[in-house]
Amino acid sequence: MNGGPRTLRLLWPAGVRAAGERRLSDEAAADLGLDAVITALVGSTAPGGRRAARERFIRRTLTELVTDETVITHRQAVLRDLLEEPRLREQLAEVLPSLEALGDPPAPQRFRPSAVPEPSLERVARRLGELELLLDVVVRLDQALGAGTWRSTGLRDLTAEIAALRGSEAFRALERELPGLRATLASVRSVTIGLNLGPDLQPQSATILGLSDQPIEGRRGLLERLLGGSGAGRGLSPLQRGEAGPLGRPNELVRDLRHLLGQVVGPVEAALGQYASVSSATLSQLGLELALLLGAAGLIERLRCAGLPVCCPEVLPLDERRASAEDAYDVRLALAQLERGAVAEIVTNPVSFDAEAGRVWVLTGPNRGGKTTYTRAVGLLQVLLQAGLFVPARAARLSPVELILTHFPTREDAIPGQGRLDAEAERLATIFRQARPSSLILLNEALAGTSALEALDLARGIVRALRLLGARAIYVTHLHELALATDEINASTPGDGTVGSLVAEADEAGPGVGRRTYRIAPGHPRGASFAAEIAEQHGISFDHLARLIRDRQDAPASGPQ
Repeated sequence: MNGGPRTLRLLWPAGVRAAGERRLSDEAAADLGLDAVITALVGSTAPGGRRAARERFIRRTLTELVTDETVITHRQAVLRDLLEEPRLREQLAEVLPSLEALGDPPAPQRFRPSAVPEPSLERVARRLGELELLLDVVVRLDQALGAGTWRSTGLRDLTAEIAALRGSEAFRALERELPGLRATLASVRSVTIGLNLGPDLQPQSATILGLSDQPIEGRRGLLERLLGGSGAGRGLSPLQRGEAGPLGRPNELVRDLRHLLGQVVGPVEAALGQYASVSSATLSQLGLELALLLGAAGLIERLRCAGLPVCCPEVLPLDERRASAEDAYDVRLALAQLERGAVAEIVTNPVSFDAEAGRVWVLTGPNRGGKTTYTRAVGLLQVLLQAGLFVPARAARLSPVELILTHFPTREDAIPGQGRLDAEAERLATIFRQARPSSLILLNEALAGTSALEALDLARGIVRALRLLGARAIYVTHLHELALATDEINASTPGDGTVGSLVAEADEAGPGVGRRTYRIAPGHPRGASFAAEIAEQHGISFDHLARLIRDRQDAPASGPQ
């Protein structure tokens, strides 16, 4: 513990730190519904005072798109150890509040003995409490971690660091000395004050009669308590009279009392001075990292208990730009369904991005057939992979990406003086200015602010540009003609990845009628949009509207139907 404190970490291998990774934008995080995942990782039992700090840290970690395979697999291994050792998780969860408390000060400062004659009582007491908390946390961590053999480098290194910290000379001295220092500081439980009265019983002066290691108790009368009992004729620290009247300056009582107590605190402060190099900063970051990992383990078990698959994904090289997953699903939707007890309704789907089968997908299908949910699931798979966490799928192999760029129709961001198409065009232009081959681009109902004929021509140009770029992408659209043109786009546009067609499938339930299955699979669009069904459900079919108008007597009794 000599020389500045080295911060112990779980999320980063020794000697490795963030290398300027690009961050997920607030807009993309909102499109993907990341808030629901963050809330689940924070946990419902997080103490109110810690919740905000955990949420900020988890958001920062999830939106930092780590591309270093070493860092990702390091975190995965720690999480796997935690999942396999429920007893360790339980012990770490118990020490977590104290561990997080060590990180509360924004900038822990090295302790220095006071240079002024009177020690700061609050400062000494705070420093003593900090060292006691550090001692307690290190002992409990050492007991929990030292009881097992861990496969992950992260837990093995942390176990060794904590053991070395506890075994250091300074720490052993702390274990010996702190109880006595606390006892000294706690020895003053009460102060007896004598109050001198004038002939008219008005207070004239006060004197501290004594200090005691016992609290004042009993049912003595007021005067007896004020005078400190019989036989006390001289105080330990006389107090000055007030010039403007009896006890005209009551602050002096407090001043003298603090001076007297300083005689008790002084030796404690001097003893603490030898531990000036001991800092809680060593463990200041560990609490938040552990909170994230324990939250992730809890979320995984919650999903698995509901019968949903969760796996540790294999990390593929970034430059391969590939991804595959079996039985993937939108974890945000799964969490919402869990709250309603309707997990059986979750439909899983395969995910595939590669040069041969399809690196750019045009996704079509019926309204509310699962297209947006599928697209969001793909984005969340990528975010969780690059945070080093497990992903909602039965099996997965994913290349990291440097950017996740999204365009979802969840907000109207039109600039005054511009129409919706102008705003969409500007947003798409911004996406392509940032996009690289190592990006993941998710476009959901882009160019919906113009006619189908104009949109088709514009969308075709965008899909061609995506093929030329070589990035992984999904383009969700109702333009079935665009999906039918994928062969022509592949033939006419250079690129090292294929454009393919995905369809949100529907089962035939009768002539011209389909039933949503929420299954997404390669194939050609079938033309069903469920628009008539949606109109019927919301009461905006012609029959519904005509009946509404007739009931209000706003239309003639007869007319064309």
